Amino acid sequence: MKKITLIFISMLVFSCTPKAEKTPYQTGIIKMEDAKSKRIIEFHQAYINNNFDSQMDLFSEDAVIHINADDVSAKDMISGFAEGSQFYNNIQYKEWNTGTFILDDGSIFTNMWFTWSATSKATGVTLNNPVHNWMRWEGDKIVEGAFIFNPTDYIANMSSE
Repeated sequence: MKKITLIFISMLVFSCTPKAEKTPYQTGIIKMEDAKSKRIIEFHQAYINNNFDSQMDLFSEDAVIHINADDVSAKDMISGFAEGSQFYNNIQYKEWNTGTFILDDGSIFTNMWFTWSATSKATGVTLNNPVHNWMRWEGDKIVEGAFIFNPTDYIANMSSE
């Protein structure tokens, strides 16, 4: 009898719990462990490992990637990022945060915030540079993305001159 009473009370409490309503400023949901977030983490892990094999399949054929104020193709972005290992050792990310934003209008963006860290081969200086990356999806392909960071120290430490 105690079990039946406990079950009844539990059902009553949970059925009467008010459902959270959206505020006028909420326009979607955020997922942290979804397939798209995991795919972006894999992409960034490939960058850290300097092994971009099979990463092009993530992007649509005409994807545009904004690197600060420059627009490049996904192929050129991957090529440019791969060249970074010529100038820097111990490339790593600190403080990763990744989430996929599914907006009410159907738009889907995966965002990643991290601190890029590496040591210049030319100067020996270790950099810690905050980066924001977002990728916009259509289906299972990225059609647009951006990397936003301050490139000043990165460029300055590429050579010892």
